[in-house]
Amino acid sequence: MFSTGIILAVTVAIFHIDLSNANLMGGLVMLLAGSLSFIGVGVMGSVLPLLFPERGSQMTHVIIAVLLLISGVYYPVEVLPLALQKMSVYSPATYVLDGTRRALLEGTSTLQLWGYIWPTLLMGVVAIPLGLWVFGLAERYAKRTGKLHRNG
Repeated sequence: MFSTGIILAVTVAIFHIDLSNANLMGGLVMLLAGSLSFIGVGVMGSVLPLLFPERGSQMTHVIIAVLLLISGVYYPVEVLPLALQKMSVYSPATYVLDGTRRALLEGTSTLQLWGYIWPTLLMGVVAIPLGLWVFGLAERYAKRTGKLHRNG
């Protein structure tokens, strides 16, 4: 969170962004809610290097790139092909980006951000246990097949 604050401050200073109407608390709530949903996604992504030691970490970069593509980081979701627009509904980054933008740039109240907060919380409630379960399965598989090597 500290580094996010530093990046925000530097960005505001360089680009002269007017944050006088910004809802900083709403932006913080969005980031915290979004962090919960990304924990589960991260745990599931951590399975790839476990299962594929040579190429697993590169595979996680592909997942990140797809999430960023469908979430509106590179282009607004509205200009993406219809199939990608439908996929964006399942990405927590879509809600975090839209909610944080509304809070910081438009000053949307925290209560009005609820439409962006609850999907990220729901995704977190589902993704964290699912991620732990998937990781457990992958760990047992890796042990059974000898993919886990111990050093030392």
